[in-house]
Amino acid sequence: MDIALITYVGLPELTEDDRRLLEPLRARGLRPRAVVWDDPGVEWECFRLAVMRTTWDYFLKPADFLAWLERVSPRVDVLNPPDVLRWNSHKSYLLELAGKGIPVTPTVLCPRGRAASLPALAAERGWGSVVVKPAVSGSGRLTRRFEPERLVAEGQAHLEAVLAEGDALVQPFLPALHEGGERSYIFFEGVFSHAVVRPRTMEAPGDTVPDGVALAPRADEVALSERVLAATPGRTLYARVDVATGPDGTPLLQELEVIEPRLFLGASEGAPERLADAIVRYVSR
Repeated sequence: MDIALITYVGLPELTEDDRRLLEPLRARGLRPRAVVWDDPGVEWECFRLAVMRTTWDYFLKPADFLAWLERVSPRVDVLNPPDVLRWNSHKSYLLELAGKGIPVTPTVLCPRGRAASLPALAAERGWGSVVVKPAVSGSGRLTRRFEPERLVAEGQAHLEAVLAEGDALVQPFLPALHEGGERSYIFFEGVFSHAVVRPRTMEAPGDTVPDGVALAPRADEVALSERVLAATPGRTLYARVDVATGPDGTPLLQELEVIEPRLFLGASEGAPERLADAIVRYVSR
């Protein structure tokens, strides 16, 4: 069976990490092939399954991406499921999960076209340093941190620049995230696979970044991750739950990545095989 591993034009042969999945899939009788998501010449009906991997430009043209998903999903099974991809593509999902009782990094959504004062938002909530980012984004694009003395001029100007393109998020800066790194918990079919501490460098499309460092999972962070996945509107083939430490030491959801996350397959022995087995189980149904 032919399996499409979906990527973007900047990585036509996938990342080194994702290429670790190729041999396990072949060993299980599947024929994996890297496919650029917006290549107009792809005959999607030829594939049994399309697995999203490194579509690291979807947030630069989100309307095109969602329209492509609408066109392709009737022609081939797409994983993660299209409804989950659409839901995860706008970071307002953080507010939805918070409304379900999930501990989430405090987040304010600033809608495009509506005036917002960054100094006022920070003052009302008692935040010092804040992070401003687009609600539809990836790879750290337009994500910036501002100290209190920079909120009025630089911070406000940046917020307005983000709002000129779309919705924006404002969050408090968590010192523990900077000091200890962000922990990522990777799941296949909702089952915990492995955990890593992610490098703190921004991951730009096409950049070569070091693998995450293997992390002994913390029970409270695994439990949080499982709650997040249980509250996600659909089952997932793969998911990465990024966790940070809040001011009181408890874990908080920083982001849920179910579109195109690095899965750090090289950080855990057997991880590529576990994902390949999950794909085989899907196509065998």
